[in-house]
Amino acid sequence: KAISTKRSRTTLSPTVSHKDAAYNVGRGSFLTAALITQNYALLRDACKDKLHQTQRMGNMPVLFEVQKEAYNSGALMSTLSGSGSTFFNMAFREDAKNLKFRLSKKFPHFRVEIFDFDNDGLVIK
Repeated sequence: KAISTKRSRTTLSPTVSHKDAAYNVGRGSFLTAALITQNYALLRDACKDKLHQTQRMGNMPVLFEVQKEAYNSGALMSTLSGSGSTFFNMAFREDAKNLKFRLSKKFPHFRVEIFDFDNDGLVIK
């Protein structure tokens, strides 16, 4: 079940504290550093959020369970993607099939996919 972006935005506060904004900016930098240095143990903390994730997940409370199960199944990070009906879970390649199996088994009404990373992006030759 998709959650519309318009509906999802209604759950967000119209103002953001300086402290929470600074926290999120710091997490963005932390996430980048963790990826560049390949210190994947930091990813769980690096993707924490104080601006929108908890509020948007409240529109579909089962997402709290999805995130918990993802972490218990080997995800390095688990974070809301988009307006709230999609989750991005990152795992090592060798853990991805088990993560997909466990999420699919516990949440059979959800579509769970595995995608590879493209570390090169667009290449013009």
